[in-house]
Amino acid sequence: MCRINDQGQDTMRRSRALKFIIVVAFMTAIGPVLAAVYLAREQGLATEFERVTSYAQSVANRSDRAVDQMVAAIDALVAANNGDPCSDTMLTQMRQLGISMEFMKVAGAVSGERMLCSTLGSHEEGLALGPPDSVTPNGTQLRLNAPVPFSSETPYISLERDGFIAMAHRNQAVDLMVNQEGVLFATFDPTTGNIRTGSSEVRPRWANAVDNATVAAFVDEGYIVGVVRSGQVNVTGAIAAVPARYLDERILTFIWVLLPIGVVTAIVLTSSVIYFARLQVSLPTQIRQGLRRNEFYLEYQPVVDLNSGNWVGAEALVRWRRRDGRIMQPDEFIPVAEHSGLIGLLTERVIEVASKDMGTTLRDAPDFFLTINLSARDLQSGGTLEKLMVMARDSGARPGQIVAELTERMLVDASAAKSVIKAMREQGLRVAIDDFGTGYCSLSYLETMQFDCLKIDRLFVEAIDTEAATNRVVLHIINMARTLDMKLIAEGVETEAQANYLKSQGVEFAQGWLFSRAIAPDEFLKGLA
Repeated sequence: MCRINDQGQDTMRRSRALKFIIVVAFMTAIGPVLAAVYLAREQGLATEFERVTSYAQSVANRSDRAVDQMVAAIDALVAANNGDPCSDTMLTQMRQLGISMEFMKVAGAVSGERMLCSTLGSHEEGLALGPPDSVTPNGTQLRLNAPVPFSSETPYISLERDGFIAMAHRNQAVDLMVNQEGVLFATFDPTTGNIRTGSSEVRPRWANAVDNATVAAFVDEGYIVGVVRSGQVNVTGAIAAVPARYLDERILTFIWVLLPIGVVTAIVLTSSVIYFARLQVSLPTQIRQGLRRNEFYLEYQPVVDLNSGNWVGAEALVRWRRRDGRIMQPDEFIPVAEHSGLIGLLTERVIEVASKDMGTTLRDAPDFFLTINLSARDLQSGGTLEKLMVMARDSGARPGQIVAELTERMLVDASAAKSVIKAMREQGLRVAIDDFGTGYCSLSYLETMQFDCLKIDRLFVEAIDTEAATNRVVLHIINMARTLDMKLIAEGVETEAQANYLKSQGVEFAQGWLFSRAIAPDEFLKGLA
């Protein structure tokens, strides 16, 4: 009986102790929670202010680079002028400047308020420019809405001096890609406070926040706003505004970091349940699950020899068949895989499946080549090159049969990309650059990095035999590739006229719906045979 009583008393003591601990833990959690909320808000606000001012600085830098390039283009044309500003030599110079520069797109010669000729060719009666919006002390004329023949609805800004003019797309400065939705960008004139380019939601009063300062950050009407005055061009300012909901998310993140470990178990369990619930429905988690379930597969788009009409290669294109039967296209999940760090695993799966699908073909058809698309993270991973070499070795592929395809966006870190490209080519892989001319990549990339192939983007192929300004770019890209001894593959060929034009210009290969869509491996192998 005493033992029972002792056990009962121990149980009661443990119960009372447990209740006491729970009460103390709850009470002591109140202070840290309040402190965490305060510190989280201060830290979150500082972080978002830093983020939004860095966005605004990026916009200002892009605007400055556009001005620098326009000035450089005018200087180059003034130096090259031999008395006839619209001679064939000068027109060629203008076109080369338009292709090689990141922001400056149109250069031309002017007389009075009319543009006589430009990157787009000669203008018989001259293109009316209208009076300038302002004139600098050195005589440079600024127009905020310069007319461009092929783009009546697109605003261009121009600088004119010494009989020459250079134009840049006004929206390029604010065409900034960020991983947040609803972010606003704008440029403005600090002397007047007038908004030059940007979204209609930008408040004009934000432009006055810098006053005589260089940088300002504040919260206003549901936005975290950063304003920067350019240090290089004193007549340019930039605005970036991030929706305030991101501040709330940032504060919530810091709250969870700063909460004491002794927070009530129920809160920990609840937060864990919420976390795992969100994790289970997130797309990165679904990608991981899709990789485990072998839901990713490949289709192959043939690459055709324009001279013979034969299928001589293929581009491997990844697809995702979800458990519910829905097919997801790459543009839906590739960016998520890149941002979440899963792209390396996805590339491994692509190489693995391509090896199974095309290994025999690579061994038996020595002239056949297979293109594998790589991401920026793949270039940073030494394992990707190793896996490609294993694929080549296991399939018995000969040097050059496997082509690693890169895009302009992946060449931002030029030195790192150059070393990886060199290593690939030394191991017998060929390297192709895709989307050239659609981003802001300069011609120097082609000159400093050893590419084997250049893929002409469908944007330029579609412009063949049209009135679009880009129809002149194809020939310049072809000439550049010829000068650098690179093979050419035209993408998005849909008509016989496009194919015949490309063939007449010496383009070796093409792919597009004129020849075949991306198809399943068994269907591709039948077509190849």
